[in-house]
Amino acid sequence: MNRLRVHAERHACVVVAFGLAWLLKHHYSQASAEELRWILAPTTWLTSLLVPGEFTFQSGQGYLSREQSVLISPACAGVNFLIVALLSLVLGFSGHFAGLRKRAEWLAASLGLAYLTTLVVNALRIGLSVAVAHWAARVTGLTFQSVHRLLGILIYLAGLLGLCLTVQLWLSSRGIGPAKAGAPGRKRALWLALGCYVTVTLLVPLLRGAAHNPEYWSHAAPVSVLVVVSAALLFAARGRTWDDGRHAVSSSEHAQRVASQQGSGG
Repeated sequence: MNRLRVHAERHACVVVAFGLAWLLKHHYSQASAEELRWILAPTTWLTSLLVPGEFTFQSGQGYLSREQSVLISPACAGVNFLIVALLSLVLGFSGHFAGLRKRAEWLAASLGLAYLTTLVVNALRIGLSVAVAHWAARVTGLTFQSVHRLLGILIYLAGLLGLCLTVQLWLSSRGIGPAKAGAPGRKRALWLALGCYVTVTLLVPLLRGAAHNPEYWSHAAPVSVLVVVSAALLFAARGRTWDDGRHAVSSSEHAQRVASQQGSGG
């Protein structure tokens, strides 16, 4: 009985996180522009700091800038990224905290971090798309939609991995390591983030019947390529780590050299 209680406390926050992710996904699938103003409005405000022109709310559509011909609609809300970021933070780092209370606090912090990161990353995505997508389409010969999609995937992946890396460095600076053996380590947390991204953006739509939609495959192809590239970079960096106080990147060989120098008084 006591062992069952320990397991329940250990995994309760993960279960709650999955429940929140499902609620967000369900809400997003049915929500109108008015019902998504909790994320569209702050995203538009941040975007207006990067993009000249005034955005006004259009009922049933979203926030429109006539000067830039940009509509920040429900499709641009970034709710899927919010879900991915939340799950990545909870699955990747809740194991660093012992006890139900601390893990519940981390769950709440993860929700806040995921929301703020979504606003910033999404605003950067929209602003960069407005700034360079047309130019990039002319240079590369791709369509504007293809460039817009590629920029979005790149920025979302960079934002997700950057968020996890920042949290890793923050936890390391505070001396907070995994609370139990087998908890996700530094690299494993990044792998989990990529797994969450693929699951939410590709596997869930596929399970819901998106395979019959050509637009799904137009999105799935670049996502798959860029995720594989990101995974390859993580695999190539598997022998590297961060020093404790300075967060300097070093290899395991370097760590052994430093330890021997410290042992010899160097």
